[in-house]
Amino acid sequence: MMDELEKFIIENKSSFEDHKVDEVDKLKLWGIISNQLPEKVNKVIPFWKKTSFRIAASIVIILGCSFLLLEFNHNSYENSIVNQELHDIDSHYKSIVNNQIQLIKNSPNLTSKDQKEFMLLVDDLDEEYNSLKIELKEEINNQKIIEAIINNYRKKIQLMEDLLERSYPTKTNIDDGELIL
Repeated sequence: MMDELEKFIIENKSSFEDHKVDEVDKLKLWGIISNQLPEKVNKVIPFWKKTSFRIAASIVIILGCSFLLLEFNHNSYENSIVNQELHDIDSHYKSIVNNQIQLIKNSPNLTSKDQKEFMLLVDDLDEEYNSLKIELKEEINNQKIIEAIINNYRKKIQLMEDLLERSYPTKTNIDDGELIL
């Protein structure tokens, strides 16, 4: 069959070249041809109408909500532990620091200038403490931040003890030849 078609094309080549079709005619011709083609029916399978899909989606939603709820409760439990630990640390060390501050303020051996300078140093440590509390709310590394807060309190207490120790004059007993500190 191919040979006959080739033979026909070769014999009638000139008649093919004589007829030219413009774009409008091509579109009309293609429209006629496409109307005669059988249409393909796209088969749509709606998953959401199937019972098995609905059950699977329900399970996924329930599991997701459960996971989020458990994660939220776990985080709030950890936060309550951290807050309780911080509260206990604060109450313990604040009572010690407040006692030391009262001793410094009531010390007859310290000048008001020395007391003011020392209180400025304590204020700096308080600012550091406040910045540590802000970092604690960000929940990045709570254990290290709590350790830093404890070290901050210890530094305050140590500085206060050193100041008080230096402010009291050393007593000497000349009669016995002993030095009492």
